[in-house]
Amino acid sequence: MSSNRNSRYDFDKDFLNSIRELNKRGLLREAEEEEKKDAIAITDDPKFGDHVLTNQIDNFKQTVNGGAKFAKPNTEDAQSNPLVYFPSTGNLVFTGSIPSLSDLKFQFSLNDVTNSPYIFVDGLALTEDVVTTLNRLRGYYLNWRDEFFAASGMLEDLKKLK
Repeated sequence: MSSNRNSRYDFDKDFLNSIRELNKRGLLREAEEEEKKDAIAITDDPKFGDHVLTNQIDNFKQTVNGGAKFAKPNTEDAQSNPLVYFPSTGNLVFTGSIPSLSDLKFQFSLNDVTNSPYIFVDGLALTEDVVTTLNRLRGYYLNWRDEFFAASGMLEDLKKLK
């Protein structure tokens, strides 16, 4: 019996070492890495529509929190933009932060309708104002999601840009 345990241990050890070696060589890639290469930054470029990014940001600030911050458009790294489309999965992601709420970061994911929006924050007191803003954030996400699902033609057009 102990011989079986030793051989299983050796097999597992060798297997993990093989994975580590593939990873060192850059031959092992997670699906998320593949999606990053596939990312399209949605900007105010007319090919996406009329001021799509600016409209998204302005609507968010008017509805949820006027002090919200968003990354500047970055042509070098599509993934770091506030509004990103992933053609391979059909996902659209919108991200930003709210400095007045302990620099709360939020992320909307069109494909994750049961769990989105996501928030990332340290040390936030749940005052009434904070809870009101979080409720606005959730409500805005629901409207945002529904608008994009209603405009499915826009998502189909984005797939063609790949």
